[in-house]
Amino acid sequence: MRKRIAVAGLVVAVLALAGITRPWQGPEPVGDVVPGGLTLPWMWQATVRMDPPGQVSVLAGGDTIGFQGTDIFDSEGKVAAVGRDGRYRTLLYAGKNSIIAGEEVLLSPDGRRVAQEFLEDSTASGTGLDIVDLSTGRSTLYGGGLPDGRCCIPVAWAPDGRSLLVETYDTAPADSVDPKIRLGLLDLATDRVVTFGASHPAWVNVRTASRGAFAPDGQRIAITEGDTIRLVDRAGTTVWSTKLPPNRYLAGAGAFSADGTRIAIADLDGCVRDCDFAALGRRRWTVSYLDAATGQPAGGPGLAAVTGSAIRALGWSQGRDLVILRYSPEEGAAREPTNGYWNDTGWEETGHVTLMALEPGGGTRTLLDPPDGVLTMDVARDLLEAGRFGGPVPRAEPFPARGIVVVALIPIGLVLLVVTGFALLLIRRRRRVP
Repeated sequence: MRKRIAVAGLVVAVLALAGITRPWQGPEPVGDVVPGGLTLPWMWQATVRMDPPGQVSVLAGGDTIGFQGTDIFDSEGKVAAVGRDGRYRTLLYAGKNSIIAGEEVLLSPDGRRVAQEFLEDSTASGTGLDIVDLSTGRSTLYGGGLPDGRCCIPVAWAPDGRSLLVETYDTAPADSVDPKIRLGLLDLATDRVVTFGASHPAWVNVRTASRGAFAPDGQRIAITEGDTIRLVDRAGTTVWSTKLPPNRYLAGAGAFSADGTRIAIADLDGCVRDCDFAALGRRRWTVSYLDAATGQPAGGPGLAAVTGSAIRALGWSQGRDLVILRYSPEEGAAREPTNGYWNDTGWEETGHVTLMALEPGGGTRTLLDPPDGVLTMDVARDLLEAGRFGGPVPRAEPFPARGIVVVALIPIGLVLLVVTGFALLLIRRRRRVP
């Protein structure tokens, strides 16, 4: 009888675990479309290297257990890559939980590769920009022809996916207490960087969403230097430069209009230096334009104002709608005059993001409102420009799993053990009742 009870308890435990993980359900294919929603990844979600997802539609990061851990027994930072076949796979970053998808981890325009300064468990060894192929899980390192350790932080992919705007170090970070960085263009075919612009301390206040943007032809790049926007060619030669008034910024890596004639500028109306949580949430953002040929103010389609702590332009959908991320502040966030480093679109400063389309004439559409806990996002440029939004919502599957699943399932196992023990106690008591 005891054996039967034990077997019954085991069956109950297995069924309960199966009910939680639902391993019989495979991934739900999404197709060549940005999903209309996301689910949160599992703590033990398989990595890109373990089980490559192939072409990806979205990268997402955040502050739930599926996005961050501890380097003691897990990876501190994680980004989820959502495959077009519905699979969720992770990219791991030891030593940094505040990794930002879309600004430090960049999805290539066709959704087939991801660029980052460092990737845990990379197949490539050494230092340099790590670009992982999402179809094979294998990485290639690019040193840019620079001394070891000086290349590269990704900023923006060129439209054709053959080069990237990057930040490089003047000296290797390990050799400097206060490393300085500058912008450059990394050509993937030659593995060479052309640096341009002035260097600045790596920890100076920089709005990372506004560092630079490629023109649609990939031949010109708008870059931010302090309060100045400069247009350069691929050799770093300046075409024009213009100084922006306070509280106006390059809108993001997708700032150039689809025809390349205008550059979107994000104009902030609201609190800047001494801001509590409420004041950050009341910030109001509008979009104006510069003429891409001259750098002078230009007319353009009127877009709705957006309320939030920040916005970041990702690109133009069907040549018409500006696709942005709207940022809401983290609960309790405050920007004080004595604050050190502050970043409008930073991981620490953000409480939620929403993918939106701003339509000419003032209309807005919510394209993807992810679950709470998603703080950062990147979207494949090919789907964005084609206007491919609103696909099925894929559900993160628990298997295949990383080895950390053993640690994660210990609490579940203990709960099931207690439940089974309680059930056995009830059975024994009922047997004693006449």
